[in-house]
Formats: sequence, C-alpha cells, structure tokens
Amino acid sequence: MADVNCYGSLVSRSYTTIPLLNTAQTENAEEAVSTDSNFVGSAQAAGTFGAQMPGGFVLAKAGIVCENDYSYSYILSAGKIKAALPMGSGLAGGAQGLPATLPYPKPLQAGDTCVTMASAVSDRTAAVSVACGSGEYHIFSVTPSGSGEQEFKSILDGTSSIGETLQGRTITHWFATSGNNDAEITSPVYLLNGSGTPAGSVGFCSSGGSVGSTFQPCRHKVALNFRLVFRTDA
Repeated sequence: MADVNCYGSLVSRSYTTIPLLNTAQTENAEEAVSTDSNFVGSAQAAGTFGAQMPGGFVLAKAGIVCENDYSYSYILSAGKIKAALPMGSGLAGGAQGLPATLPYPKPLQAGDTCVTMASAVSDRTAAVSVACGSGEYHIFSVTPSGSGEQEFKSILDGTSSIGETLQGRTITHWFATSGNNDAEITSPVYLLNGSGTPAGSVGFCSSGGSVGSTFQPCRHKVALNFRLVFRTDA
C-alpha cells in the first residue's frame, strides 16, 4: 500500500493546540501520528508534548485528516482507547467541520499516542466510533466480503461484539465511516437488541467526502447480546 499524508490538530479546553503530521502514513495499517516538527521543533507522541505544556493538556476538540480515505483515529493510552477522534479526508482539499468537539474531554499524559487507520480508496473497511455516558470511548470496525449482514467488532481484539465490549454502558454519541462500500450499502448502521430488532441507528459519513466525521448525539443502553451491524448487497 502507498504512503500518504496524515495531518491535523488536537485542541485543549483552553484552546491551546497540538499540530500533528505523518508524511509517510501507511494505508490500511494503524500508525502513530506525531507532533509536526515544522511548528513545534520535534516529532514526539502527542501526549508527551501535551504533558509538557503549562497546565497540561485536556483534549476537547480534534480533527485528523488523511490524504485519501480513512477508517478511524484515536488516542492510545496504556493499551486502551482514551478517546476516539473526529476525522476527515483531504481528497477535496479538506474536510468541513474540523476540528470538532469531543463529547468527553480527556487529559493527555506522557506516552499517549494518536493512532490513525488511513485507508486506500479501494478499501471496504467501515468503522463506528462511540462515546459512552461513563466517559469511555471505543471503536468497532468490519471489512465486508460479499453480501449480507456485516457485524462490527472491537478494533482492540477483532472479535468482541459491542455487547461484549460495552455491556451496561449507555452510548451517548457516535459516528460511522463507510469505507469503499458506496454501491453496496443497503442499510445504515443498526444497533440490534437480543431479538435482532434495531434499537438505534446512525448514518454513514462518506469516508472520502468533504465533510468531516463528527460525533452525533444519541442515547442507547447496551446489553450483552447487542450487536452492531449494517447490510450490503455485494
């Protein structure tokens, strides 16, 4: 896969800014996006830079842009997702609405890293980023192959459903990115209850479009047997 540009910014509650840049972001692979040395003198982990700022850095807004397509971006902290980040594509020269507000601000600590999945324009990986009332964030993804129901699984282990991951939590905000499935999608993303009946839905953002993927409000209590799905016809 090609290397592409990935850039953007993290904004604190006091509007201080961390600029980010990776000019060799590998498509279809998770990679770190470090601070932009053109503006801050060195490339280092976002959390390490933020922790050195006077008063620290409490992340409140973000906007990560990938040169072509994208699936998701997040702050990785001690092996867990500290925050899922709003994103956009650079195909049309930028993405409207970025940086965008995070539902629950998070303090950055030394070692916290911005990790991004940039996608090739032909990649079918779709993703859903969620925020819960507990302040937790998580991301689920799926790469369709053929038609039928496509279930999103946790990006941390690739196997856990949304019910297994977020049992007992209430999703308060979410957004979905479509991947290269424009001609194959036959449903929005549905949160299914144990009977297979939709308990909530969220529409896809065009991963390669000119409008950023940003959090939308909702309120859905998750139980163990819930699943997150969409359908395709090819």
